[in-house]
Amino acid sequence: MDINKARALFFEEAYEQCDNLEHALLDRETYPANPDTYNLMFRTAHTIKGSASMLGLTMLVRFAHAMENMLTRLRSGELQLDEHLINLLLACNDQLRDLLQGAEHNPELPQTETQQILALLSQLQGHQSLPNPPVSLPVQLVAAEQDMRGWHLSLRFYPALYQDGFDLLAFIRYLANLGEIIYIEPVWHEWPPLQLLDPTECFLGYEITLRSAQFPERIRSTFDFVAHASIICLLTPHQDLAEFAKQGARLAQWRNEPLAAQLARWEAANVLTQTEADAIEGGAYDDAPAASFEQRDQPAPVTPQNDADNPLPLPLKAAPLRGEGHYIRIEAAKLDRLINRVGELVIATSATTLQAKMRGDAELVESVATVNTLVEGIRDDALTLRMVPINEIFNRFPRLVHELSQQTGKNISLHINNADTDIDKSMVEKLTDPLMHLVRNAVDHGIENEQQRLQAGKPESGVITLNAYHDAGAVVVEVSDDGRGIDREKIQAKALSLGMTQEGKVLGEQEIFQFLFQPGFSTAADVSDLSGRGVGLDVVKRNLESLRGEATIESLLGVGTTFRLRLPLTLAIIDGFRIEVDHSSLVIPLDMMIECIDLPPEALDTPSRQINIRGEWVPFIVLRELFALPPANEPAFVVMVDYADNRAGIVVDRLIGEVQAVIKPLGELFKSLRYVSGSTILGNGQPALILDVPQLIELARRREQHLLHQQADAVFSIRS
Repeated sequence: MDINKARALFFEEAYEQCDNLEHALLDRETYPANPDTYNLMFRTAHTIKGSASMLGLTMLVRFAHAMENMLTRLRSGELQLDEHLINLLLACNDQLRDLLQGAEHNPELPQTETQQILALLSQLQGHQSLPNPPVSLPVQLVAAEQDMRGWHLSLRFYPALYQDGFDLLAFIRYLANLGEIIYIEPVWHEWPPLQLLDPTECFLGYEITLRSAQFPERIRSTFDFVAHASIICLLTPHQDLAEFAKQGARLAQWRNEPLAAQLARWEAANVLTQTEADAIEGGAYDDAPAASFEQRDQPAPVTPQNDADNPLPLPLKAAPLRGEGHYIRIEAAKLDRLINRVGELVIATSATTLQAKMRGDAELVESVATVNTLVEGIRDDALTLRMVPINEIFNRFPRLVHELSQQTGKNISLHINNADTDIDKSMVEKLTDPLMHLVRNAVDHGIENEQQRLQAGKPESGVITLNAYHDAGAVVVEVSDDGRGIDREKIQAKALSLGMTQEGKVLGEQEIFQFLFQPGFSTAADVSDLSGRGVGLDVVKRNLESLRGEATIESLLGVGTTFRLRLPLTLAIIDGFRIEVDHSSLVIPLDMMIECIDLPPEALDTPSRQINIRGEWVPFIVLRELFALPPANEPAFVVMVDYADNRAGIVVDRLIGEVQAVIKPLGELFKSLRYVSGSTILGNGQPALILDVPQLIELARRREQHLLHQQADAVFSIRS
């Protein structure tokens, strides 16, 4: 593996390990009785330390080693995880990220000890210096620990060790930490001729004499990450001659084995079943019972790690799976190029379909239809590659809620539901800021303090819930709290004082709540460090508009509030329905359509702009009127659409049919164009605008409510 690729892979995985450590710490705070969390935290620090050591990142190694020592004592029960230690380890985890970022972006600059690093190391070492609790051990075990014994190691590594990113000297340095290396000799005679020498393959072996008081299990653990395909022979004191001869024969067999056979055996050793991999990830091997003190004190024969007659001991971090459940990493730029190519393929297929129909060749039309079906499958599969679990966003909030609850002195817990709901990768960063503002508002304005909650008959601990689900071609993300709710009268009074509404005007619930999204609008009496400046929900609205999304609010005073964000499932390609207005083509997202019907001629003469659909009166919008076009002299059609449980009709001139629309941005000139969400290229090469159905439905409902208010005012005037 190229060193640059190895470094890139290390940093990517190290950041994931930091995320795992943070989540484990917060989970440990929520579920203190779960012992597996300590094991996960320890493995995380140990993995970062080991990988950083291979790349020579000494400051990272030192810092992770200090964290590992503390986590070792936590795992053994010598230390208890309290609020202070959680905050210390969270701060250390942040420092690990800073060190990783420095090493990644400025590899030529040596990492030095800053005041913050020294302070954190001092706190870590301060906890490590606590006296150990007394442990009653057998006399023979104490004597064995004090008696430095001699061990002999015969090491033969597999050829692809360098390609996997390992450094032989790192293993030697680690052994030196376990004791004193008395003798070391590299094994050179296994090297191939110079013309066959590949510098990316490992042909070295070592014969080492180590003086150490460690148990053999601890010494063998040095090679856990390479033992699956290497020969690791540890000869203990008092080893009998027969076993010694057996080990020597195995080493000779390794030396005489052809290189191709070694590589084949190494590949086979990397293959794990899904069950084995799940067992490793679940920590099943971490809980395997260790040998008793009496067994450890007795000399025992050692079987080579790759003995074909015995099952291979699996390392804590398994090699990449080559069978079921295998994952690969792809650069985001390559994925974007693939999506763009698929989009062009969709446009080309639409053009071919149109030409086939114009020629009237039935066989050609059938063949093109088959190709079109395959292209639709490729399109759907390609779009799923852009989808990631929304947990990538939700995972950032346990830490935020933890810190905000400490800052405000409120007892708040965070519940996350449906974290596996898929969302377009391009939305992740743009959606993070709106959710951040909503969670901050929930902590500051929504959740009451403990005394207020007890007086209201609520539990002391407030609850903030993050939820996500798919609904009618959209992704719905909800931020809920069980706090004090929103006072609609207070909002309306504030809007009246700011000149945003008129005295006596009747407003619906959502109309009142929409004032909260206006710039500078805030009902907070005091400005805090978290919110109250009137800019948070304005940011939410602007970010959602850039994603073609919208926000609605549900709130019950004294019970709680839910902010509901609706976003399109994808920003790349959609199924659409093509319609025409005055010979101009428009596209309506297909997943928002319900049906198409003929428009009754008398419907245009009614001032209410409503149509009766099977006993239900539904408002409609005439696109000719919206675009300031003269009335048509031919019959029109109504396309019934639905969004967020709201229905409306869109009156059009002609119905053309279904299309696959590759969404193109409108550009800066048309960025503020209302009722249009994007554009696309049709099969005939002509552009078409994509209608913004949510905005059209909202326009129809506003006109309906305005008409109802006018009628109510007229009735009131007549009676008075």
